[in-house]
Amino acid sequence: MKLGILGAGMIVREFLPWLTGPESPFKVEALCSTERSAGAAQALCDQYGVPRHTTSYDELLSWVDVVYIAVPNILHVKYTRAALEAGRHVIVEKPMAPTAALAEELAELARSKKLFLFEAVTTQYQDNYAKIREVLPKVGAVTMVQCNFSQYSSRYHDFCAGKVWPSFDPACAGGALMDLGVYNVSYVVGLFGSPNKVHYAANITRGIDTSGVLTMEYRSFKAVSINAKDSSSPARYIIQGTKGYLLQKSTANFCGGVTFHPYKGKEEHFNLSAGRPRQAAEFHAFARAIESEDMELCSRMLDTSVAVSRVLETARRDAGIRFNTDL
Repeated sequence: MKLGILGAGMIVREFLPWLTGPESPFKVEALCSTERSAGAAQALCDQYGVPRHTTSYDELLSWVDVVYIAVPNILHVKYTRAALEAGRHVIVEKPMAPTAALAEELAELARSKKLFLFEAVTTQYQDNYAKIREVLPKVGAVTMVQCNFSQYSSRYHDFCAGKVWPSFDPACAGGALMDLGVYNVSYVVGLFGSPNKVHYAANITRGIDTSGVLTMEYRSFKAVSINAKDSSSPARYIIQGTKGYLLQKSTANFCGGVTFHPYKGKEEHFNLSAGRPRQAAEFHAFARAIESEDMELCSRMLDTSVAVSRVLETARRDAGIRFNTDL
């Protein structure tokens, strides 16, 4: 399948060496960028053997079967909608949309056209995440879940000085929750479904959450998610239960090795994702689903994406963060 990439930013630079390599399930046909980034984008094409570069999105869509959308958050809906209308399968960076209604709209558009739409949340496709689901019953009845994704942003200094990048702009669906916390929410919702209640206590500066604590209440346990772009701390993902706990010392997007600590018996450690780029599992999953026409997987993952979007929207409203609802 021919894949086209919209964007030439950090995430593209991260996965492009692997995606153009021998283990890739896609043929990267073209890269589309803005006029301003054309030189850098062409250099990426030259470096990794991507046949074509363009600054026209319509041209990109005419060349490929699948498009990967890697542009600022606020543009995800616009370009996803256009690709689906053009009859192309879509992989879109997280968050898929700034509101639940827009996420639902995109999901229904994809379903109506019998096209594949995937949100590129690496966590959901990692082998370690699948293993967590498998061993989860060993912890007994779950009582608490803790998630911490805190990463000092290279653009936070600019924000403090008055220069606002999209990642710190509420009008552009920026902020700690939408940038980092989305992984925590996806981690929890993917395992336990939608929470009954959501509360977001955020540190807000000039209308944007630079960090915050999200509480998700379930019938029999609580899940706490910490996300920060104004400071850093070690990543910790802990699922506590009546018979033991699971501990993961990596951020959810990497979903590294996990240790089960039983209250009685020997510890168990597993790491099924070692040695592979964090995007490898999701790209292989997307390709298999499209090639085998596995619409059931796509629909299930879209349901998760919409559920995550509902949590994010509820949390932002709870914290008083204003954002665009009509795109």
